[in-house]
Amino acid sequence: MRNVIRAGLVLITLALASPAAAQETKLQVHGYLTQAYGAASGGTFLGIPEGGTADYRTAALQLRYTMSSTDQFVWQFSHRRLGTSPITVGEPELKVDWLFYSRQMGNLNLRVGRLPIPAGIYNEVRDVGVLLPLYRAPYNFYFEGAFTSETVDGIAARYNLFADAPWNVELSVYGGRYDMTNRSISYDSTGTPAAVSPEVVDVDNALGTQLWLNTPVDGVRAGFGASRMDAQSGGFQGKWTEWHGSVDAHTRWATVQAEYRRFDIPDVIYTAGYVYAGVHATPKLTLHGQIELSDVVLPAAPGTPKFDYDRTKAFGASYAFRADLVVKGEYHFTNGYWADAPVSDLGFAPSKVSYFLVSFSTSF
Repeated sequence: MRNVIRAGLVLITLALASPAAAQETKLQVHGYLTQAYGAASGGTFLGIPEGGTADYRTAALQLRYTMSSTDQFVWQFSHRRLGTSPITVGEPELKVDWLFYSRQMGNLNLRVGRLPIPAGIYNEVRDVGVLLPLYRAPYNFYFEGAFTSETVDGIAARYNLFADAPWNVELSVYGGRYDMTNRSISYDSTGTPAAVSPEVVDVDNALGTQLWLNTPVDGVRAGFGASRMDAQSGGFQGKWTEWHGSVDAHTRWATVQAEYRRFDIPDVIYTAGYVYAGVHATPKLTLHGQIELSDVVLPAAPGTPKFDYDRTKAFGASYAFRADLVVKGEYHFTNGYWADAPVSDLGFAPSKVSYFLVSFSTSF
């Protein structure tokens, strides 16, 4: 892996040092960076401690080689830091994020390799700060570092139906396998939740689809997706199924988004959703508000108990100096079981942790 990364960095250096040569060889270099500072109150949430941390960022460099008018090769390296979060312990400083070949055949696009999973509004751009209203995509729906994967090792196809009609459809399907890092809770001798640790899970036979219905109103669309997978290890070993729905509306003055999803996991049903509203006060200044929630049902337990797993409210503001240069400030109030500390679990009192983030995002 180190040799692969070294080779990629050499290619990036040559491309940046020789723009004329890059043009002749049809090589494009893109990238993004989001750097944040955050501090929490009442505990630690997603690696943000009470004492504050600046070890919080996402970044990537992407090489895109155009082999012909219909063929491309994409290679993306990524870097992520989540402060003190135990989920990212041992994660390499640089990793191969995307590595795929793409072929365009009319309205059909095929991709083979390690490629982004088409799921919801944000999964394919979940780390690109200039495209996100807040620092991260809504956590209860998209997760971060646990119970999720941005990519799949396999194949994907996307087809545009009625591409030139006012109402048109984008249909994507994918299949393959990936590694997923789950969140595991350990207990002390009294049976009290004591610590959160990562649990690497091998996921096979992953299949999924995403459909977007684009309306005649510019910027307004609705989506639906579903997936299934086999978790080969971990505390939730077995067959997982999932479905989700999305509404995404952008206008000159406001943006409104809402998504809902359901996971059926062995002995657990997890549901989550959010509603986001952004007011574009000026062409550069946007005010943000977001409500998230998630619930857990234990169908195999006596009485089929249901738990309010998380309730989060957030507000913030962002200022875009340019489309590729954005600063944000945001505050989150959480009440649930996602906190790193104090650790809690179903049947115990939820943790109430608040935190703020100030971030800077750029891309090229």
